Amino acid sequence: MAESTLLAKDTELAVLKNNLKELEDLREMKEDIDRKNEQTASILRMQAAQLADMESLYKEEQVLRKRYFNTIEDMKGKIRVYCRLRPLGEKEIAVKERKVLTYVDEFTVEHPWKDDKAKQHIYDRVFNGNATQEDVFEDTRYLVQSAVDGYNVCVFAYGQTGSGKTFTIYGSENNPGLTPRATTELFRILRRDGNKFSFSLKAYMLELYQDTLVDLLLPKNAKRLKLDIKKDSKGMVM
Repeated sequence: MAESTLLAKDTELAVLKNNLKELEDLREMKEDIDRKNEQTASILRMQAAQLADMESLYKEEQVLRKRYFNTIEDMKGKIRVYCRLRPLGEKEIAVKERKVLTYVDEFTVEHPWKDDKAKQHIYDRVFNGNATQEDVFEDTRYLVQSAVDGYNVCVFAYGQTGSGKTFTIYGSENNPGLTPRATTELFRILRRDGNKFSFSLKAYMLELYQDTLVDLLLPKNAKRLKLDIKKDSKGMVM
């Protein structure tokens, strides 16, 4: 009986030793987890501080970017005049008409003048007859960013009937002009900065017909009201 009892006690002792070892292993594991949690918390605190610093630097960079960007735009001039040469059309080629304007360089055009001497005109940019819609838009793309930054921006085409104004401004479905390209660029900027700023976008479309402003987005049967161009105390269009 004594031997049997001793054997049982030895077995219990072995179980207790095994349980004790497991407890020690669990305690070490807990201490290890606590250390790692503390290290993780420390890293997160450090990363949060770095993120705050980076966000502060980013905001400063954004302000500097706007300042430098718009300073460069201002240096180019408040008013910029571009000249685009239209290539001869099929009918013009058929009747053997010739080009009057000649592309000299990206700033200069010339044409025959008195005694067949050439007279030159200088612009902020000259596009020859081979320039694409994309080429023309590239020189106005950054004005869209200026508009988002809070600057008033106006782009318009001026020239004789048939000189290519509508093509340059609107283009076609497969070859869009300045207006659809600028609209696409505007929405690209809004999507890019949508998580940093809140944007409100409004649009209207007017036609100046015989010195009268016409609302082109007004329903056909709606009564047309007299539209006036309103300005603030500084003379800026409201």
